[in-house]
Amino acid sequence: MFKNKQKGFSLIELLIVVAIMGILSAIVLSSLGTAREKARDARRIMDVKDMSKLLVIESDTGNVALAGCVSADALTSTCTGPGDISMLDTYIDPSKSAIACAAGVTVPCAYSISDDVGAAGAGTEDFQICFYLEYGSAGLEKGINSIVGPIGNLKAGCQ
Repeated sequence: MFKNKQKGFSLIELLIVVAIMGILSAIVLSSLGTAREKARDARRIMDVKDMSKLLVIESDTGNVALAGCVSADALTSTCTGPGDISMLDTYIDPSKSAIACAAGVTVPCAYSISDDVGAAGAGTEDFQICFYLEYGSAGLEKGINSIVGPIGNLKAGCQ
């Protein structure tokens, strides 16, 4: 009898293995997209809580009007005072968007600040910081959400 003494894999076997690896890698990469969204959302929630704490610390002498970010839905990065409020420009939304978050915005947006009812003239005790969640986290749904001071309650929507 004639026996094949060559060792190795046939072309068909190699193609099947490559196809299986491709399918598995596609599954893994698609699940990583959700993890990235959740990570960005967690960062956003941490950022707005930190900004809220900073505003409350500056309110030790009572409600003080914020300087620089005086309009409704002003970008938090434009706040210049009082005290350490100028540090709000270090908090940048992971989407790096230039659009200010406001009611009706349906895409990732930059952190914005208004007074606690969504009007101009935010202060260190009456503020609302709006932000966008891509996936939803901390009991909040996907979309525009806010944190309202001075207590720092997270809530769905933004006025």
